Amino acid sequence: MKVFRVEGPLLAPGRRSLALGSFDGLHKGHLSVLSLAKEAARARKIPCAAMIFDPRPDPKKPEITSLAQQMRLFKSLGIDELFIAPFCRRLKAMPYQQFLTLLSSSGVEDLSIGPFTCLGAGGEGTVEKMGEFCRSLPLRLRVSPAVEELGGRVSSTRIRAMLKEGRVLEASALLSRPHSVSGLIVRGLKNGRKMGFPTANLGGKIEGLIPAEGVYCGYLECGQALWRAAISVGTNPTVNPASRRVTVEAHLLDGFSSSLYGCSANVQFLDFLRPQRPFSSFGALREAIALDCRESEERVPRI
Repeated sequence: MKVFRVEGPLLAPGRRSLALGSFDGLHKGHLSVLSLAKEAARARKIPCAAMIFDPRPDPKKPEITSLAQQMRLFKSLGIDELFIAPFCRRLKAMPYQQFLTLLSSSGVEDLSIGPFTCLGAGGEGTVEKMGEFCRSLPLRLRVSPAVEELGGRVSSTRIRAMLKEGRVLEASALLSRPHSVSGLIVRGLKNGRKMGFPTANLGGKIEGLIPAEGVYCGYLECGQALWRAAISVGTNPTVNPASRRVTVEAHLLDGFSSSLYGCSANVQFLDFLRPQRPFSSFGALREAIALDCRESEERVPRI
């Protein structure tokens, strides 16, 4: 996949089918848009591209997926080109007609968007207005239908709310894959190892939206390997009650290798097990972790 940093809708010259959106989370609704774009690309025998914004239109909203995670997902989905544009004042003030004209003049022949997309200054470019204007250009507009799951519309807003409540199983249904966070495995205090539970700790900047504090079951992915894990998200109230720093720690169920230190890892959340709580002693904590690990072994299949 080729990646381009651009200043706006004037892309590198070339015929292409383009999917446009924020694509935060790359959920089932986004996959529907990408499916339209890929279908058009195959029919015309041209590259399939996506265009996203960084910084994003609403930076106050927590990111479900970081830019790096998005790039990896786009590549895995078979996208040929990824264009990344900053959502700056100039772009925010640009009329939708100018935006579409610049895309067309760059060689975009097919544009795929979601059903609730609004483009241009003040969000004036509704799907209906864009469709009408595209008829004056050599640009075909394709609009994906709304996608529903678990009794409601699939949206990034809904997924964020689920993750903030620890409802990772439901969020994964909307994403079409387990929700995950990424980071480097760092050396911790080795309290888990001392209690008989080798632990991989994510350190530094963690990519992706960390779900609500609690204990989860899932996987730790490093390279091509997957480890089943009981995953702790929280401030370690028993070990360090004064700390307010949220950490992500994976108790590996099938053994731990010191070669994992320094590796870039992906922690995948399958289901919520229990809320975080302080324990009266390390012995009580050890018993709780043992129970978490047994429950995780029952729920998480070997791969």
